[in-house]
Amino acid sequence: MQDEWRKSRQLKAASRLRAMQRERAELAYNRSRRELTQAEHRLKAEQVRYDNLQANHEALGRIGAMLDPSQHEQRLLAQTAAFQRLEAAHQPVIEARSLTHAAMSHLLKCKVNEDLIDKAKDRLQVLLDKAVREYEAIDIFDAQQAQGMGHGG
Repeated sequence: MQDEWRKSRQLKAASRLRAMQRERAELAYNRSRRELTQAEHRLKAEQVRYDNLQANHEALGRIGAMLDPSQHEQRLLAQTAAFQRLEAAHQPVIEARSLTHAAMSHLLKCKVNEDLIDKAKDRLQVLLDKAVREYEAIDIFDAQQAQGMGHGG
């Protein structure tokens, strides 16, 4: 019986550890989701700026505006810089998605581990309850024997 009680204490400690690991994983996942949302907002804002710049350039082309070479060069430089900013804003989104996916995987693993410990604790508790009932039955039988009731009595 002592072995079962030791196992019970070990499982309770393991359960607390798994719960702490799950809580940390949840915090990491929530943090990664916030970072992803922020990165997506920055990307969206950069996309709007880029689209506006493109629309302005297309509008100038449709109305047939003639640009001198230096204005044309400035326009191309602005367009290139806007595209580079757009690409630069895309990279954090990719990284944040990857981080969020990894955090979700870790969180799921932690939840599974926590569930496994809980199931083991439940199975051990059933065994402990059964052992206690058996010891009580033996104690009752011994007490009856001591009082002279004999077998079946």
